[in-house]
Amino acid sequence: MNPRVTVGLLAVLVALGAYVYFGPNAAPAGGPGAPGTPGAASTTPTPQLDLWKLDDQQIAAVAVTKPDASAGVQRSGDEWMLTPSGEPADRLRVNSLIFRLASLRATRRLDSVTNLDEFGLTSPAMVATIRMADGTAHTLKIGGKAPAESGTYTLADADPTVYLLSNALAQDIEKIISDPPRQPPPSPSPGASPDVQILPLTPAP
Repeated sequence: MNPRVTVGLLAVLVALGAYVYFGPNAAPAGGPGAPGTPGAASTTPTPQLDLWKLDDQQIAAVAVTKPDASAGVQRSGDEWMLTPSGEPADRLRVNSLIFRLASLRATRRLDSVTNLDEFGLTSPAMVATIRMADGTAHTLKIGGKAPAESGTYTLADADPTVYLLSNALAQDIEKIISDPPRQPPPSPSPGASPDVQILPLTPAP
């Protein structure tokens, strides 16, 4: 074989080998998923922020207790009633709260807490008990607020982990006591006129 042809073939083989080894599909240094490479799998697990996930249609009642007061709502068919008064409750307002309580998600979690008193959870400011249709119950202990009003410290059921819940949800739970979700008065019918009192005519002298 012509030496020039042989040298040319060797050059082509070397070029192909370099392309395979260093080409765009070659594995990055450190192997698949190496740190710093696009698409690399994270080795740090995402903290679990879901306190629980319940079927909101199976929540039968919610009771809220504070040291000096208590109140709640109880399902009655498709409607809600205030407890203990038995008044009709504002269905839209209660359903909104129930929906959020059913899929309770924190904004942050604090593991390995040893002193619950620092978070206002030794003697909670408020306790919400969610009772399900099958008789089971879930308890949410609500303590103090985090610095800079960034959330409210809570404990869920027997989980020792302290979670940070949104202040808005904590306030809406508290309103079951401070501002009960009473059913709003019915709106007047369109075109209805106010009652007019008709006085009898007095005969002229």
